[in-house]
Formats: sequence, C-alpha cells, structure tokens
Amino acid sequence: MKPSQIIAKTIPFMLIRLAAYFIFFVGICIYTAIVVWIIGAIEPEGFFAFVFFAFFAGGGWYLYRLARDYISYMIKAAHVAVVSELAIFGTVPEGMSMYKHGVDKVKKHFAATNVLFAVDRLVSSTVKQIQRVFGGIGEFLRFIPGVKNLMRIINLFVDIILNYVDECIMAYIFLHEGQSVWKSAADGVVLYAQNWKTILKTGLKVLVFLLIFFVVAFFLFKGVFFGIFESSDGLGVLASPISLLMTYVFVLVLKWAVLDSVIMIYMMTNYLKVAYGAQPSYDLYGKLQNMSKKFAELFGKAQQPDPQV
Repeated sequence: MKPSQIIAKTIPFMLIRLAAYFIFFVGICIYTAIVVWIIGAIEPEGFFAFVFFAFFAGGGWYLYRLARDYISYMIKAAHVAVVSELAIFGTVPEGMSMYKHGVDKVKKHFAATNVLFAVDRLVSSTVKQIQRVFGGIGEFLRFIPGVKNLMRIINLFVDIILNYVDECIMAYIFLHEGQSVWKSAADGVVLYAQNWKTILKTGLKVLVFLLIFFVVAFFLFKGVFFGIFESSDGLGVLASPISLLMTYVFVLVLKWAVLDSVIMIYMMTNYLKVAYGAQPSYDLYGKLQNMSKKFAELFGKAQQPDPQV
C-alpha cells in the first residue's frame, strides 16, 4: 500500500497523538502554575529556595517526561503495528478498525511491548553514538574553509534519516512475530544500514519537504499571529517578538503532532519495502559493534532468550 493511502487510513492515530500533546501541554502548564503558587506562598530564601525549586521543578519535569514518553510510545506502538501490516500486506484483519487492531495488538503483546520500550531506548542510544561518529568527522575537517556550514547541512540530513530508525525497527519487530525481540531489533538496525541508498534517497525527499513546510508555515502563521497581537492594546513593542515566538512554537507543535506521523509512515514504508524478507549482512554486524557500544549491547541481548512479540 502507498504511503498516502496509509496516511489516509491511519488519521485516527494522528488525532489521538494531537490530543495527547494537547493534554501534556495543559498538564505541564497546570503543574507549573501549582509550583509557582507554592513558591509564592512559602517564599523560600537562599539555599533552601534553590533546593525547593530543583526538587519540584526538576523532579516534576523528570516524572512528566517519563510519563509523556511512555504514553506517547504506547500510542506510537499501536500506530506502527497497523502501518507495518498495511505497508506489507495492504490490510488488517477483516471486521476490525485500524485503531482497534493497533490497540489490541499492543494489549495482546503488552509484556513484549514493554520490552520494546527498553529496545526503543537502546536503539536510540545506538543511533546517537553512530551520529557522533559523523560529528567527529566534521570536527576533524574543520580546518577546511566552509566545512562547518556544510556539516550543519549534513547533520540536519543525518538527523532526518536517523530520527525515525526506532519506528522502522519497531515495525520490523512487529512483522517478525515468534522471533526474539532483541534479535529482530539488531537485524533491523543492520538492515537499516545495509539499505543506506534507499534510506538516503528517502531522507533527501523528506528534507526538501520539511524545508518547504517550515518556510510556507512560518510565513503563513506569522501573518496570523501578527494580526492578533499587533491589534492588542498595551503590548507595544512586545507585539512583534511575541508574534514571532508564538509562530515558532505553533509550527513546531504542528510538526510534532501531525507532520512527524506523516514522515514516519513515509520512512517506514520505504524501509520495509527493502528490509522485509532481506537477510542482514554479518559483516555490518561487526562494523556496527565497533562503531557503537550500545549496538554491541543490543547484539549481546539478541543472543539471549527473550520475550517475543
């Protein structure tokens, strides 16, 4: 099934993701208001004030991030389960909605899906270590005039092609029921690197699309927010910077809530077309273990018995 068709069929997941981001945003606003009210009521001073702020602000933010990441992950897992089947088989079981099928699959394999949460974190760490290798190359070549700007563009490109690795690997795992989660994850990472030409072509198209989106969206919504705040009394010179800030935040939220799902589907379908049914190269296994200690850890876990999806 084509990415555009999958996007149309899985709109409910995008709406749920949008609603989740809105709830997270409201939640952090309420928590911030409560912390500010408590600080105002207690009026701590000196070192106690610092400790109080660090405990409530830092600790609360950590718990918020943990809850947000986990809930977002579970929504993403259900979405990925459906997208992976649509991309390869073109359909989900008869008599089931897309949303219900994704949720049921996550519920059915809840224990393994929680293992996948750990796999997801480990794959992300692997990707970051590999990305730092590219960054190190840029630092080594910084004596060349203009290479700094070139590396910024390259890093932006690398960010795109590596940012959706975890979703692609998760899709690969869901399509290999009956196999160790860790082994599927390791195979999936190798196949991602093995099919680098396809991934690079897809990433380049996504980069061009993102640049067009940000330029068009920024100028479009800048006009909207400028119209709102410049007509407000009392803002004066603050109207312009507030409008720019709100435009930037709104465009980012729009990307996180909607566009990321579209890009994820596009990257996943192109990856699965070349990865599903392919054999991973064992030479690449060795190279990736040398590049990333986290991948070596992932490979080690793949040799052990593990819950299955």
